[in-house]
Amino acid sequence: MRIFLIKNFNPGVWMTCFVIFFLPLLLYLGSWQISRGFEKKEIWEAYSVNKTLTPLAEKELSVYKKEDLIYRSVVIKGSYINQSFLLDNRIYRSKKGYEIFTPFKSESQKLYLINRGWTNDDAGYPFAAPEGNLHIEGIISPFEKYGLNLSKLKVSESFPVVLQELTYSLASDLLGKEVNIENLVIHLSAASEGSLEPIWGPSELKAPRHWGYAAQWLGLALVLVFLYFYYGFKPPSKQ
Repeated sequence: MRIFLIKNFNPGVWMTCFVIFFLPLLLYLGSWQISRGFEKKEIWEAYSVNKTLTPLAEKELSVYKKEDLIYRSVVIKGSYINQSFLLDNRIYRSKKGYEIFTPFKSESQKLYLINRGWTNDDAGYPFAAPEGNLHIEGIISPFEKYGLNLSKLKVSESFPVVLQELTYSLASDLLGKEVNIENLVIHLSAASEGSLEPIWGPSELKAPRHWGYAAQWLGLALVLVFLYFYYGFKPPSKQ
């Protein structure tokens, strides 16, 4: 029986080459999405737990290790510096707008970048920060790259700055070399003064989305294997 199956299995050279190339690729993409799903699961679980803990005071930030501060809430006293960064092409509820980042100088003379949230780009730039001494609260996250600049357009050096991508080095350069901005971002709570529409999350995709993608890739791998055997055992057409 086994000899019969082997003798009658003839998928062809091109089909075999196709499977040899694409099957490992599909399996890799599926396993990578599964791994990413577990990573995102850990991130969102840490975010869900840490944001419910008692907010820290600014003076407590130096007590904790940097990794222990991620997704913790913090209360800071100080004032906004009206030099905002407008991160362009941020989509919320199918509308294009800006995510607004504004520096905040604390009473201890430290400078933090505050993600104040999203605003519609048709709203006439209602992003001017409130003045005076304020208490604000927000969630700490690492200063990662926000947005993506594919065109590599030159960024204006006059505020408010509209940009496609915001990094720590770019923010530091635009605010001035003499300004020492903290290497973290505080995502403003909805109840704090100066808050816009909060849209930030610790990652754009959650674990189920990655696992859904994994199911698609692995499903395609199964289809490919099925077709390989189907064409391998398919009797040649009669002329």
